[in-house]
Amino acid sequence: MHDGVGLPPENEQETTVHRDNGRTLYSRADLKKVHGISEPTLQNLWTDRANNGHPAAETIDGVMHWDGAVWAVWHKELQRQRAAAATTNAPNLQGDPDEEVGPAEAARVCGFADSATVSHYIKNPPEGWPDPDGHDLLPSGRQRPKWKRWRLWQYVAERKGRGHAGGRPKGRRGLAYPYQGDERLALARKTLAENPRATNAELIPQLQAQAERAYSRPTWNLILKSAREHPDED
Repeated sequence: MHDGVGLPPENEQETTVHRDNGRTLYSRADLKKVHGISEPTLQNLWTDRANNGHPAAETIDGVMHWDGAVWAVWHKELQRQRAAAATTNAPNLQGDPDEEVGPAEAARVCGFADSATVSHYIKNPPEGWPDPDGHDLLPSGRQRPKWKRWRLWQYVAERKGRGHAGGRPKGRRGLAYPYQGDERLALARKTLAENPRATNAELIPQLQAQAERAYSRPTWNLILKSAREHPDED
């Protein structure tokens, strides 16, 4: 499936990086190489752009390209926001997204009780667990793995299940869907009901004006996505 731009399949494989006024423009194949994200996932992110705030594309020689710096910032923020929406633990979603952290901090990022789960995942990785981005050489000669924060955020956002090691805990914190019980979701549902044909881009300014505090566009995109998928309160 294509995006309405009429790209032939062979063009999607081109990996020419274009430079324009100091910017680096990446094709989808470039984004795959630079960020290690599969093309189906990249396609899905673009297809869902009305909900997730995906940066606009620029067509060069019939091939879609994106500003590399703008796309990278957007994607890291999207993963942080998805992690916040998906997890039922208390993950640490603060800090530099490109900082590489060891097992102890990786456990805090993911909301695990301690680093034992990370140690287990290193030996028996669950679906979606990221490969290390680097290693520290310890005095013993062993290598300690490190992961970029944003890769861990991405794992938390997309992992199967919601609990400490994949299960869903019982009780109030076991959310049936993202933002369940959140006042912002109620506001989004109300605004959608009043403007059923409006796009997210049209609704977000209204939501930002009505909310008690400021939230980013990616946050509102995710809240609106949940509101569209779950229009009625359970």
